[in-house]
Amino acid sequence: MHNFVLSPIDPEKLIASISETVTANILKAVRGELATPPTQAEGVFNEYIPKTEVRGTLASSSTLWNWENSGKLKLYAIGGKRFYKRTDIEALFTEVKKKGALNE
Repeated sequence: MHNFVLSPIDPEKLIASISETVTANILKAVRGELATPPTQAEGVFNEYIPKTEVRGTLASSSTLWNWENSGKLKLYAIGGKRFYKRTDIEALFTEVKKKGALNE
C-alpha cells in the first residue's frame, strides 16, 4: 500500500484537529447548543393543519363546512385525511374592536 500526501499537514495533526472539532460539536449537541433545522418535509407538513384539530377548537363543524362552501377556506386531502393550510386559517382571524376603546 502506498501513502499519498495530499496536503502538507502532518497526518497526526490533521487527525487531532478533526477529532477536536467533532468532540466540540458533540458537546454542543449534548448541551443543546446546536440548532437542528427542520427538514424540507417537516416544513411542508407544518404548513397544513388536520381538520380534526381545527374542528371544535377554532370553529364548529358547520362553520367550517360553511367556510369551505363559500370559498373562505380551502380543504386539502391525502387519502381520507383532511387538512387546512395554516395561512388560510390565519387569514380568517379578524381584529375585535371594543366599543368605547380609544383608537391608538
